[in-house]
Amino acid sequence: MHGRMFTCCSLLGLLGLTAQAAADTPTRHEFTLDNGLQVVVAEDRRAPVVTTHLLVKVGSSHEHPGQSGLSHALEHLLFRGSSKAAPGEFSQIIERLGGSDNAYTTRDYTVYHQTLPNDRLAVAIELNADLLDGALLDEAEFLREIESVKAERRQHVEGDARALLYEQLQAIAYPASSYHTPVIGWMSDLERMSNDELKAWYRSRYVPNNATLIIVGDVRRDEVKNQVEHYFARIIRRDLPDAKRPLQSAAAGLRQVTVYNEFSTPKLFMAFNVPSYATTAHTANVDALRLIQAMLGRGMSARLNTRLVREQGLLANPSANYDPMARGDTLFEIEASVSAANPQPLAVLQKAVWAELHALIQTPPTPAELARAKALLLANKTYAQDSLSGRADEIAATLGSGLPLAQPDSDASRLARVTPEQIQYVAHTYFSAERLAVAYMQAKEAHDD
Repeated sequence: MHGRMFTCCSLLGLLGLTAQAAADTPTRHEFTLDNGLQVVVAEDRRAPVVTTHLLVKVGSSHEHPGQSGLSHALEHLLFRGSSKAAPGEFSQIIERLGGSDNAYTTRDYTVYHQTLPNDRLAVAIELNADLLDGALLDEAEFLREIESVKAERRQHVEGDARALLYEQLQAIAYPASSYHTPVIGWMSDLERMSNDELKAWYRSRYVPNNATLIIVGDVRRDEVKNQVEHYFARIIRRDLPDAKRPLQSAAAGLRQVTVYNEFSTPKLFMAFNVPSYATTAHTANVDALRLIQAMLGRGMSARLNTRLVREQGLLANPSANYDPMARGDTLFEIEASVSAANPQPLAVLQKAVWAELHALIQTPPTPAELARAKALLLANKTYAQDSLSGRADEIAATLGSGLPLAQPDSDASRLARVTPEQIQYVAHTYFSAERLAVAYMQAKEAHDD
């Protein structure tokens, strides 16, 4: 999403809107069944629609070497037959009811989500209980589905130069952390994965005390509680394997990797090891990193676009990315391509990006620039919550990261307290060569030379 230039008046107006949005947050309830299933209900009366998200706290960061891709492959296989739904029938049922469904796997958790008319909520709850405890995991279906997963990897990773470069960046950026494991899995592991491994993964992780059912929409708490208890209470809780946070040394040293591709524009990724909300000792540092991301890379008025694209003509399509919602240490990332109009070596681009980071280290931002960044983050948060799915996704990311449910509620007040001097301090603390991993995309002929 592109940023906007804000005047002082529009900033005040936007901050007022976000404050009103906070006041309009739907009524939220939380309860836990005897078997450990956590349930979050956010009542929203804007339309007779409901979104359900079944969050299971397992992702690629829980996988052991040699078993990468288990969580993502299991997500695929769960739609290929259960005690109540034939292969592919889960989605057909939701569609016949006028709804939609999908699923996604991350490093930390897996989510199965459905949106449908609120009078059909019981169907979604029943189907989610069946996902958690009724998967058949048939051998023939596994053999078909694992081929689909491998085809997905070939198309979306190995056939996509940028995705392949980013995967290599993650691998070197996390030498001591399980975040180096790609969510889709390494091809060598997918080729030797067995259905027995998936069955063991399912039995050990898909248990009610490792799951949360998130329901957002035009519903009533008591009605939801009765339906959830009816379908989920019978599922037995089981002991869970240990799941330590993925931590990464702050001083792993400079790491570099180069990928060669004759068909791609030369590209640069820079990634600094930084904490998340779940691992930081000082939440204000994470808030400051979020604001630095906005100042550097969000919108045409951001520093990278203003100085390195329009003024110096060095970069093309620069961005800064930082997601603090993770259960382990994470990365602050900067991405840029070589300008077609003024092609320069990647070393020149990297030096220019360092100059912008050093500018933050040496001089705090102006209050006006910091105010624009705060307004932009709050606006993006408000827009993301316009949909029921957006609200449910935020809850899933919060709980999947091991954070308290109320963590995002204080966003506006925390961001408001960040000062220009804190921005400077955080830039000095985290933007160092010892924390840096760099990935380069070079043309093949450059390698041949």
